[in-house]
Amino acid sequence: MRHVLIATHGRIASGFKSALKLFLNSADDIATIDAYVGDASENYEGSLHEFLNGIREGDEAYIFTDIKAGSVNQRVMSALADCRYPVTLVTNVNLPLLVGLLIEEGVKTPEEIQAMIKETQPEMISLKELIDNQTDQSDNDFWG
Repeated sequence: MRHVLIATHGRIASGFKSALKLFLNSADDIATIDAYVGDASENYEGSLHEFLNGIREGDEAYIFTDIKAGSVNQRVMSALADCRYPVTLVTNVNLPLLVGLLIEEGVKTPEEIQAMIKETQPEMISLKELIDNQTDQSDNDFWG
């Protein structure tokens, strides 16, 4: 069985889940933690431990967090120290990585996961600069 948790600051996790429904046709099996929504002292560790306690031997388990040194990632790392079964933790998550990892069933090897992470690392670009460099092409060529 595959277990997926997206844990982020604010409502990013729920936003990712909403987008994943479009790409995967269903995201009902994806758990989310929207940390620090509402009361800043919100305790989401109970939801995290509930997720971890549902993992069994032989299961495929992923946790995705938003910021490497952020409080959510730190709490997840702390909770994983007590987890009996292996869980893949990926931070600085983005939508292309989530789609790539979750579109197909099946346990991914560490090498496959690392390759997918490398492939989906975003290239930050200014679209204005890109558009300005496309002066020889029509708008249809650029967007088409």
